[in-house]
Amino acid sequence: MERKSKFYSLYVTGGMEVRTALVIAERARNMNLDLRSIVIPPEAKGFIFLEVGDPGALVLVLRGLRHVKRKRPIQVKEEDVMKIAKPVVEVPTISKGQVIEVIGGPFKGMKGRVVEVYEARKEADVTLLETDYRMVVTISLDLLKPAT
Repeated sequence: MERKSKFYSLYVTGGMEVRTALVIAERARNMNLDLRSIVIPPEAKGFIFLEVGDPGALVLVLRGLRHVKRKRPIQVKEEDVMKIAKPVVEVPTISKGQVIEVIGGPFKGMKGRVVEVYEARKEADVTLLETDYRMVVTISLDLLKPAT
């Protein structure tokens, strides 16, 4: 029977999150401990989140580890870690006739007007406004944002 996971936050020296996480993962692998995942949130400097099956194993892994500010990890709720691990990304809606700006690819920085939107393919036909002649290109919706 597999144990239910528990999540812990660990406070480490800022800028050393990745290095510390790699050492923790290697130690857990060498000691054959039940460390299931490690999350390093880019927006929370100095924190690492660990998912473990056996909290006692975590104490063994952290013993004598450099860059750990508090030797006792703090238990956190799974929902809080999932919010950080899978942030909600709002995709701006692009509609026909709208003026947009290209944010990636070969036309990055150019403005254009949407001619047609293909939701199934997640693409749009765009007439570029900053060219000397009429140029219609098909661009992924991920590379478009509404112009300001």
